[in-house]
Amino acid sequence: MTTARSFPPSILGHFRSAARRYRGVLGHPGAPRFFLAAALARLGVAMTGLGLLFSIQHATGSFAAAGAATGAFALAEAVIGPQIARLTDRWGQTATVPVAVLVHVSAVVVAIATAGRAPFGITLAIVVVAGVAIPQPGALSAARWSRLLPEPDALRTAFALEANVNDAVFLSGPILVTLIGTSLAPWAGSAAAGILVATGCVALSLQRSTAPKPRRRPERGADIHRSTLLAPPFLAALGVNLGLGCFFGAVPLLVTAAATAEGRQPFIGLVLALSSAASIVAGAMYGALRSTPQPRTVQLIASVVLTLAVVVGAVWPALPGLAIMLLVGGTAIAPLLASSSQIVQATVVPQELTQGFTWINSASAAGIAASAALTGRLVAQGGAEAAMPPLMMLVLIAVMAAASAFRTRTPVD
Repeated sequence: MTTARSFPPSILGHFRSAARRYRGVLGHPGAPRFFLAAALARLGVAMTGLGLLFSIQHATGSFAAAGAATGAFALAEAVIGPQIARLTDRWGQTATVPVAVLVHVSAVVVAIATAGRAPFGITLAIVVVAGVAIPQPGALSAARWSRLLPEPDALRTAFALEANVNDAVFLSGPILVTLIGTSLAPWAGSAAAGILVATGCVALSLQRSTAPKPRRRPERGADIHRSTLLAPPFLAALGVNLGLGCFFGAVPLLVTAAATAEGRQPFIGLVLALSSAASIVAGAMYGALRSTPQPRTVQLIASVVLTLAVVVGAVWPALPGLAIMLLVGGTAIAPLLASSSQIVQATVVPQELTQGFTWINSASAAGIAASAALTGRLVAQGGAEAAMPPLMMLVLIAVMAAASAFRTRTPVD
């Protein structure tokens, strides 16, 4: 009975310790304000792609046109985003973010207005502009945390918190934009996304005290500074996020195909939510750790867990097996994202920090695009079962990249 009575207080003590760690990082001056502003903007970003899909499909009556537009948007964001981040590092968030917001929101409005009325090529070009200019609130927030918190333990907790927000917004964003678009008008979801992006990013850019200092003039040794984006630990983190993106890109198609084949379409949303739920729990636990493990070790272990989860899906490619895959694989997501941010912060020099965080996002986006295209074709030919072996090979990219980090003599601690 003594053990039974002492067990709940022990668990409660761990929760209290975790809560203290999260309160600690949010207790720094200015932290709650920029964190909430960035979270608001991230919710808008999570709604933008699907909002464009609904708007353009309704205006043109073509899913092909809508798919091409959203694909062009994502590609432009992934390829050009780091170059916009470079300008942010050079001129500062206060100077660049409002301009990017203005261009992005204006382009979205014009794209929706011209869809179905002007030649599709014009709409597509405008959508590309919207993708180029969309702000990266996650990278902007991570750069502020890096400036605010010099302690590795505190940074780990902050980045875990960011990973949890990422899971939450990409879980709730598509649901919210669907509700708004179906309840009001197809373009209303895009309007709501634009308002959230603009409000959050402008509020973020007005907070000067926590913003990283701009680096308008190259410092001596700038050639060395530029090479930090080619540092082995950073490149390994890029590879890990490329593999993680492959997982992200395949999962919705696999679950949809399996559920449709089994007549269980109502369960699609619930099964997809399992990975986000597991990631949120894992991220909260990772951020609450009392000591900080080496990020490269976390990346290797989490990548192996992700790969083993895909093996489960390959062995049992029915909906229950995929549900287990998402539940197990979800536990790896937040630790991978948080440890990637830790590696960027420890590897990349301050004048390139926003670029570093944005490149991580771009690597994931590239994985999503490649995996979605391949998985879609394979699913169309042979169902979810046919797509699982190639997905295993793609996710192994993360394991190989994480393992390569151990070959360098400059570990990121």
